[in-house]
This record gives sequence, structure tokens and C-alpha cells, in this order.
Amino acid sequence: MVMRRSINWSVFAIFGVIIAGFIIAGFLVSPKAQTDDGHPLNFFFWGMAGMFLLTNGGVLLWVILSNRKRERIEMTWLDAEATILELSETGTYINNQPRIAFKLHVNSPVHPPCDIIHKQVIPLTALSQYQQGATIRIKVSPENPEDIMLL
Repeated sequence: MVMRRSINWSVFAIFGVIIAGFIIAGFLVSPKAQTDDGHPLNFFFWGMAGMFLLTNGGVLLWVILSNRKRERIEMTWLDAEATILELSETGTYINNQPRIAFKLHVNSPVHPPCDIIHKQVIPLTALSQYQQGATIRIKVSPENPEDIMLL
């Protein structure tokens, strides 16, 4: 169930064209042209290009850091199994995907068996594999048995 975040490079290309358009417009506009509130229009265009550039850079940075965190978890956390004792909807939907509350019995190689509550967004297409009584694979933190990630 580990899903990597990926970049839709065509969207970044579209925003790249928009950024380039603002930069070019800033150079092509007359230096005397002003916005409605009296500021130079070329600075407005360059400011807009900067905002788009910062936003795209922020999204790119978030994806890279998120994927690094997942890779670190995959490499350093331990493989374990958990039995689903209960599962229920939390009422929260993220991108039309339900956030599910799991009550799990975790069997970890380094921690004593324990019951935990874990909440995670699960794609609708994957919901059928999570049934009460099913045994699932997870990753568990070596330091804290309640920190898990469903696989």
C-alpha cells in the first residue's frame, strides 16, 4: 500500500510556460505602464512569475521530501504483521478517498504484541483487501510499536 508521490511533469511544463510568459511580458511591457493602483506593470508581471516559481518549487520540494521519508521508513523500519480487529470510517475524505480507523493487533519482531488504533487514507479500490480478521503486512518503527505504515 506504499504509494510514492509522483510529479506530473506536463503540469509543471504548463506552469513553466506561464512563468516564462510573465517574465517575457515584464520585459516587453512599456516601462511607463502601470497597474490600476499605480505600480509599474513590469514589476507586477515579474512578481507573478516569482509567485508561480515559488509555488512550483514548494510542491516539488514537498514531493521529494515525502518520498525520502517513505524510503527511510522502508529501509529502517521492521517488517511485521497485524491482524485487523476492527475497522471503521472516520468520516473524513481526502480527494474522495476515505480515511479509515483500524484497530490492529500488531505482532512485531522487537516489541511485545499490542493492540493499536491507526488511521490512514485508503483508496476505494483497495478497501476490499482490508476486512475484519485479515492479516496484513506492515512496517513498524523500531522505537515505537504504535508508529506503523500499512504496506
